[in-house]
Amino acid sequence: MSAAPADGGRRSRRGFAYQDAVTLLDCLDMHEGMWTQVSWEDLEDIVCRNGDAPAYRQVKTIEEAGKRHSVANVCAPDIPKKPETSYLAKLFLGKPLPAETRFTFIVNESPHLDFHAFVVDRGQQRSPVPLKIRDDIIVRLKGVDLPEGRDIGWCVDRLEVLVEGRTIEQVEDRALRRLGPIVTKILGQPPLTTDIEDVLVWLGARIARDALTPVPRKVGPSDFQDMLYEAITRATGRRPDGTTAPLTKLTDKLAVAGVPADEAAGHLDNALKYRRAWRASLGPAREAMDAFADEVHAICSRVMAERRAGRIPAGSEAYFETLTRVEGIPAVSSGTVSLARAHAVLADITARCQNRYADAS
Repeated sequence: MSAAPADGGRRSRRGFAYQDAVTLLDCLDMHEGMWTQVSWEDLEDIVCRNGDAPAYRQVKTIEEAGKRHSVANVCAPDIPKKPETSYLAKLFLGKPLPAETRFTFIVNESPHLDFHAFVVDRGQQRSPVPLKIRDDIIVRLKGVDLPEGRDIGWCVDRLEVLVEGRTIEQVEDRALRRLGPIVTKILGQPPLTTDIEDVLVWLGARIARDALTPVPRKVGPSDFQDMLYEAITRATGRRPDGTTAPLTKLTDKLAVAGVPADEAAGHLDNALKYRRAWRASLGPAREAMDAFADEVHAICSRVMAERRAGRIPAGSEAYFETLTRVEGIPAVSSGTVSLARAHAVLADITARCQNRYADAS
């Protein structure tokens, strides 16, 4: 058996964040009937099953500009003269190989011409590969011994390459577009854009957390349905009786503060840009963004409490007081956090709260 999973698939924090986003796309495929089970950090980075037929999926991102995968580099051994240490050999080795097995090499850049022969669109089957390319891989991986009477040619015949978005953000954008109709159907009404983003963030965090557990996470359609329901409940404020609180748009919340619709639309755009930047952040950068957002949220809560106590009038006065206090945060006044970023964080927090500058009547 090879070292699982994929012998180093999580070699960079950005690499595994990308892998988690791809895992979500596979779960959405399962939700639409393509698979009967999806697991991650299992015998491979991702394993999708249709009944007893596995599709072993290895994610290999490239973060160096101008570099692309080719037959030569995916067959190149990590240890000289040990072809079993190459990317492709690791994908083929160390797992059961029933007759309906498929192998998927997932990349974020279009590969070189020879390896491009294996490229397919998500959910589709690839065209035949030229024999010259097939034979080249067999020669390069000579000496790799497979179980159950299989050989490298058998594996190559079942290999496909899936080119996903170049960046995490592009993969997440695809997931967002697919989540929209799903969330709408479950809610019975169109969700707010920020709600779909919250669902995406929660699902991504759940996948990332499960990837760290000692036992691989295996999810069936009903399991993922439960994950969806929980994410939607957290994002939209579902009441205990199962109904959903009215979804108030950011533009409507800002309208009570005297902000015109076109100006409010600009605030929404800035909030969404901030959410994308937050999802792309890692480590200390993410912690700094969260710490600043906590300060802004604390100011919002304080102003809201003063408003409800009658000390600050509702509407434009409450909004102005909130802006003034946010702009007075030391990180903003010193220039560590830009004024534009501070306003975007405030818009994001406002978008995700039911009431902010005036209570619903």
